[in-house]
Amino acid sequence: MGTAHHGKQFFGGLRAAALALALALVMTGCGAKPVEVDPTPYLTVEFAGMSGEGTASWTFDGDGFAASCGEGVEDAAGLAACVNGSLDKAEGLSNGDTVTFQWACDADTAKTTHNAILAPENATFTVEGLDEWVTALDQIGQEDWDSLAAAGEEALRQREGDAITGAECLGGYMLVRQDFSSEMVDVHNMLYAAYKVQAQLPDGSSLTYYAGVGFGDLVRHGDGSVEATGDYGFMAYGNIDVKAGGEYYNFTGFETLEDMNTECISGYQGMYSVESNVTEAAA
Repeated sequence: MGTAHHGKQFFGGLRAAALALALALVMTGCGAKPVEVDPTPYLTVEFAGMSGEGTASWTFDGDGFAASCGEGVEDAAGLAACVNGSLDKAEGLSNGDTVTFQWACDADTAKTTHNAILAPENATFTVEGLDEWVTALDQIGQEDWDSLAAAGEEALRQREGDAITGAECLGGYMLVRQDFSSEMVDVHNMLYAAYKVQAQLPDGSSLTYYAGVGFGDLVRHGDGSVEATGDYGFMAYGNIDVKAGGEYYNFTGFETLEDMNTECISGYQGMYSVESNVTEAAA
């Protein structure tokens, strides 16, 4: 009889233990509801290069994401390692394009190991801030224009020496490449700053003529500033021979504004589109 009594106690204890375990599992399940987390605020997409040839790259701030997870998440740093994805397009980008970051997170591990729901929506970004080739005069701000005009005058004085007594900028000619098949065209754009130049000859006489100083491959950066990234300080082709005191003196330029207009506009038609704001009234 004693043996039977102890057996009942043993099986009764097993049933109680099983019940307690089941209750504990239920209680644990109720208290460990997965936490929904969104990694999107910690995603950064950056753009670089020239518009039309731009690239995109992305980074994810895993530390910031982990720090933002609530107490219900287990091993937040480990959860950050579950985050991944890719951009649908990362090359050949132009300003105004859109790219989409497509998440590829390990949702199963996030839920079973870290007690988190990781199911962010794809994120779309607009491409901006890429450098662009200058295509119009109004893309050049006044500060940059003043700098280019001053650099052009300096190049003019270095070429002609002390004979130059004054140079007034009359505006510019903006030439934008159109013919991409010609080997004669090897720059994307050119700007000729136009000057009305005063020179003094050795015999004391004076000369007024017109000159164009060129800047190649002007780029407008993402911050709006403009920079000549190619050759600069080259002269629009023109030749003036002046006799003074029995000697001939040569200047690179044009006798009239009309002659310079012809060289800087008509001379490039077909290869470049040309915009001009050059006028005598600007002097």
